[in-house]
Amino acid sequence: MTDPYRQRYYSLVGGRQFHTALTVDPDVVDLYWRDENPPMPGFEKVAPNVYIRHTPLAEVDSVHRVEWFAEYRGEPFKVTADRGDSLLLYYLGGNEPKARELGLDIEERFVATGVIPKAEIKNLREVDTVIWPEEVVEK
Repeated sequence: MTDPYRQRYYSLVGGRQFHTALTVDPDVVDLYWRDENPPMPGFEKVAPNVYIRHTPLAEVDSVHRVEWFAEYRGEPFKVTADRGDSLLLYYLGGNEPKARELGLDIEERFVATGVIPKAEIKNLREVDTVIWPEEVVEK
C-alpha cells in the first residue's frame, strides 16, 4: 500500500492522468501505466501490469506535484509520511529555538522533523502544484 502523504507526481496527457516520475533529463518524464488492459502505444512492460513510457514534455499537457502540509502548535510543516496514528513532519518555520521547544529532532541546521499524533495536527491539506508548463511571469 502506498503512503497517502508521500510526495508524488502525475501528468495529464490528452485528458488522461498518469503516475509520473521525473528523470535526469529535464525535458523528459516517465509515465506509468498500471492496468490490466493493454497500454497505449509507446509503453514498455517493466513488470506484470506495469508499463513505462519515456515521454518528452512537449507531448504532455501538464506535470503536477502533490504534497501535504499542516500546522502543529501554530507552526508550518510539510507532511512526509504516515506513521499510523501519527504523521512524520518536516518543519518549515526555520526557527531552531522554536523547533527545540516543539520537541522536534534537529537533524542539522534548518532541518527539524518530528512524529506528531494526528489528533494534534491542524489544517492538514493536500496541495497540487503544476510544475510544468512553468507559469510565465510578465515583467
